[in-house]
Amino acid sequence: MSDQQMLSLRGKILGAMMRKARLASGKSLSEMSELIGATGGSLSSMERGSRAASLPELELFAYYLNLPLRQFLSGEDSSRRSKEDLNPKLVVALRQRMIGALLRTHRTEAGLSMRELAEMAGLSSRRVSTYEQGEKPIPLPELEVLANALGRQVEDYLDTEGTVGEWDAAQQAFAAFLELPAELRQFLSEPINRPYLDLARNLSDVSVDKLRTLGQGLLDITL
Repeated sequence: MSDQQMLSLRGKILGAMMRKARLASGKSLSEMSELIGATGGSLSSMERGSRAASLPELELFAYYLNLPLRQFLSGEDSSRRSKEDLNPKLVVALRQRMIGALLRTHRTEAGLSMRELAEMAGLSSRRVSTYEQGEKPIPLPELEVLANALGRQVEDYLDTEGTVGEWDAAQQAFAAFLELPAELRQFLSEPINRPYLDLARNLSDVSVDKLRTLGQGLLDITL
């Protein structure tokens, strides 16, 4: 299978996942497209796989459906909650520029010219240039190829500071909480145990030497 065929297949799989998630949420094509700053025709093309979503579009898509972004990368499941209003066009445009700048930084750190990266990814130098300048959204399959060529992962380009990034971090934290043993989850959920959690958090900021001194002091008191 050629590189272009692989990109096309990845786009179709992603589109099918997006369509399934949108239909399950009960949102119409026009409603969902407005939320991610796209037209109904553009979102329809994404769902058919003829036009792959960019990472910023996918971030907003997951955000408004309350789906973990990694569901579209690894097939995880989801939950729901209401969302605050965002300006999708502004969010997508800003994220495109941030991803482009990060892509350029990673390319420079890898010691690759734009032409070399383009050849490794099977893309034109002009296309990679527009991506680095944030002039065009990067279809997720192409971002995956570019990231792989740079020894990176798509997760390296996810939003980590904005509203969507904060939501995604909360999703990951909650998922990590659910993986804890039941008795530990119960302990952490009890308000009466809050002082112990605060103490543990404060101790985590103390240096090893100070902890050793503190421990020795406690032993001297108890012996």
